[in-house]
Amino acid sequence: MAGLRDFRTPSLEAVERRRLQLWIFTAILLVSVSLGVVFVSTWQTSVTRAFAGTPVMRIAIVLLSVAFSVYAIEKERHLRKLSRLLVDERMLTTALSNRLREVQLLLEAGKAMNDVLELSVVLDTMLGSAIELLGSDSGSVMRENDELVVSCAHGNELAVGRRVLLGEGIAGHVAESREALLVQGKADSGDFPGLVSTDRGVHSAISAPLIHRDELLGVLTVNSSGDRVFTEFDLRAVSLFAEQAAAAIANARLYEVERSQVEELTHLDRMKSQFVALVSHELRAPIASIIGAIASARKPEMEDHRRELEDIVELAALQLGTMLEDLLVAAELERGEAARRLEPVNLTRVVREAAADQRLLDREIQVTAPHAAVVVCDRKYLRRILDNLVDNAFKYGRPPVRIEVAGEAEHVWLSVLDDGRGVAEADREKVFDRFQRLDAMNGHGLGLGLSVVEGLVEAMGGTIRAEEAPGGGAAFRIRFPRPAHTIFGDALADAVGSGSQAPAAPTSPSVS
Repeated sequence: MAGLRDFRTPSLEAVERRRLQLWIFTAILLVSVSLGVVFVSTWQTSVTRAFAGTPVMRIAIVLLSVAFSVYAIEKERHLRKLSRLLVDERMLTTALSNRLREVQLLLEAGKAMNDVLELSVVLDTMLGSAIELLGSDSGSVMRENDELVVSCAHGNELAVGRRVLLGEGIAGHVAESREALLVQGKADSGDFPGLVSTDRGVHSAISAPLIHRDELLGVLTVNSSGDRVFTEFDLRAVSLFAEQAAAAIANARLYEVERSQVEELTHLDRMKSQFVALVSHELRAPIASIIGAIASARKPEMEDHRRELEDIVELAALQLGTMLEDLLVAAELERGEAARRLEPVNLTRVVREAAADQRLLDREIQVTAPHAAVVVCDRKYLRRILDNLVDNAFKYGRPPVRIEVAGEAEHVWLSVLDDGRGVAEADREKVFDRFQRLDAMNGHGLGLGLSVVEGLVEAMGGTIRAEEAPGGGAAFRIRFPRPAHTIFGDALADAVGSGSQAPAAPTSPSVS
């Protein structure tokens, strides 16, 4: 081990200096021998004549020169071989250094991508690391969602949001084949159908699929528009990098799903707390009214007011019944267990019945409807929808309250309008949320009425929306499908006949 520690590899420069010294020494020696021979041949003295006349001396000089030349040649071959080995070693060292740097970049990129879980940050970090790894100047990450969508781009930020179908262009081809691709020079649209030409002069490009557990997550593309030309080794490096990147994207997606679920659970827990507090508050008032009225009715001096106290009890009990019914229907709708019996129903008749019942509560309703308008719905659900919307109009709106029925070729519109403050445009979607009571619609109640209405309408294949009524106020408009004559047959005729003797859908309305 001591010998290995002391061992020093000669440098390429030292070997080249040794070769130069060898040839200088060889040249000096040969020149000296040649000059000596010339001197002996031309300088005629007794010594030189004796030396020149001795064959042994001449042969010795020749053999010495030849031996030294052979030594020099052999030494040159050895030094040249050593020089080639040192050049190869230097090239391998340089290549190894580059590979180690790329491995280091891969490790740093993997660490950076796994240190964050925000998908947008992961994509940006991943693309930046890929560009740094290859020494390129631009690239993009496209996520797969039935088609490829550019989610992140460097060097061409305007490409974000661009969509590419699977099988189209370079990225679409890579996504479809699930194999990394190296493109040298300008891509040919004949090889890649649907290729979109750009003004950027891309001289070399690598595109690799992002696959995690056999699921295609997207495509990573790195471009070079300068002197950098990608090689097969770069292609393998990007393929390895794409495996790490795909795992990081999968982790980020899983984190987003988990975070969404946590937010949903937190929201549900908050709604549960609000629901318990709301129900407790709303049930307390009618229960207190019932208890107070019964206690008062037991007093002898309240005998003359017994009728009023009974009305108070009845009204409070009806409020409790309505709340409980809303809760039950909301639970059925949430579980998808709402039982419905779809049949042709004369909407005009049900609307007039509801208006007549509201008149018993001293609530006047203006009805504008044709003599008969048949829709496909559940009659019980339809009546509950009308009662909830009318009750909502009187509670949170202002008279006059109007109900309008209008027919189209395939649908019938039912509208309930009031003359109150209306619903702000920003709140027209939220107004149908459960337990939602907006500032513009403050008052008592569980906040389930409109949520139940929306659920019942959708259960019958209809739609509902909130908008501003003509002249101000809130307007809730419901679209019901018309029945098909070939399906319902006699039931359709019975529904029309139950309303009046007029045709099924006349255009002239009647107002009451």
